Amino acid sequence: MYKFAVSALLLLGVSACAPEYFNVYSEPKPEHTITSREKLLPEVYNAADTLVYSSNQPLDRNASVLVASIVNIDALETSSTFGRTVGEQLSGRIAQLGYAVSEVKMRDSLAVRPAQGELMLSRDLAFLAGRQDAQAVLTGTYSVGVDTVYVNLKLLRAGDGRILSATDFKLPLDPDLDAMLPKQTEGGWVLVQ
Repeated sequence: MYKFAVSALLLLGVSACAPEYFNVYSEPKPEHTITSREKLLPEVYNAADTLVYSSNQPLDRNASVLVASIVNIDALETSSTFGRTVGEQLSGRIAQLGYAVSEVKMRDSLAVRPAQGELMLSRDLAFLAGRQDAQAVLTGTYSVGVDTVYVNLKLLRAGDGRILSATDFKLPLDPDLDAMLPKQTEGGWVLVQ
């Protein structure tokens, strides 16, 4: 009887410490739908940290890093509110980490297209980065799926465009994020401002 009582107490004690998903008697809880509003900034900051700390060439904190607007993979010549927002968040996070970030909107040597952002996916990457005296350029693309936006980011060596580090993340496509993306029409892309 003693062994039975000890076994029952141990079983009860272990089940009380078990994670909730092991408790077959608990009421199911409705899943919280994560929105892009809750996920965007943490994903972007995590991506910036990954790019900086996994670079296969250590970055000099005193040499400049350029951050370009993120562009739609299907329309590389234009950005969007989403692409410019991600670019701004990336540059802010890299500055928070203690690295020099050039504010390209303040410089006249990089063509900034109104309502399109600072575009760096160009054959003139080395030229543009050289004019900015940059050690690296952070650039990337996004693609829009049915219910998800996929983002790919790369930190490139300024001199030759070699990939120093790369990372990806995805966000749920909800009304908030959809409002920041261009709308596709039969005639092409329409930039929403």
